[in-house]
Order: sequence, then C-alpha cells, then structure tokens
Amino acid sequence: MKFFKNKKGFTLVELVVVIAILGILAGIAIPRFMDATASARGSKIVADLRTIDSAVSMYYAKTGAYPSAGDSSEMVPSYLAAWPTPGFSSSTSVIFPYQTTAVSVTSYTYTLDATSHLAKIGGSTAADLSAGGTGYTTGS
Repeated sequence: MKFFKNKKGFTLVELVVVIAILGILAGIAIPRFMDATASARGSKIVADLRTIDSAVSMYYAKTGAYPSAGDSSEMVPSYLAAWPTPGFSSSTSVIFPYQTTAVSVTSYTYTLDATSHLAKIGGSTAADLSAGGTGYTTGS
C-alpha cells in the first residue's frame, strides 16, 4: 500500500472539470471577439465614407464643381491619398455604429452619388449607416 501514498498527478475528474471550465470561457470569449471585429469593420466603413465626403467638399471649394460620379479619380492624390476599399468579402459580417446586430453587405465598393454628391456603399451614406443602415440585410 506504500505505492498509493506517493501517487502524484491529476485525477480524471479534475482534468474533466478544467477542460469544461476552459470550454465555457472560450464559448464566452470567442463571440465577443467576433462582434468587436465586425464593429471595427463597420466603423472603418463609416470613417471612409466621411473621409470621401470631406474630400468632395474640399474639391468643390477649390474648383467650384463636384467631381463626376462615374470617374472620381480626379480627387486622388490631391484630396485622397488613395480611393479607399471596404476590405471585406461577401461572408464578412459588419456592425455599424449604433447597431446591435450584425449585417451582411450587398455591395463592396464605395461610389459617389451624382445628385447628393455623397459617398455611398450599397446605396447608404455615412449618416444612413450610423442611424441603422439601409441597403443591407440582417444576417450573421
């Protein structure tokens, strides 16, 4: 019986309890991380739209006319360092400011509206996206 007195190590129950606790913690942490990533993408999109809108305003102040909607390349490099890209794929979920649910984006490029002279993505301006978004479908 001397053999059992010097027994070292963990029992199977102790290992199962530790693995269960780690699984619960991972189950809590991973979704929060994914929401933070989606929220950061949404904030980047809104910031890019506002940057483009500022560049359009500077262009108008200097030239007295708005850049053409079809070819807004005349704003680069004078007013924009480069035309921004959203930086996501069709499977990416995005949470825009003041929203609580993730949305999937239906359009992947910034455009310049010919009538309002505002930058848009998927038919939505920065103000639309900050207020809840249009042109997007709820999803994950």
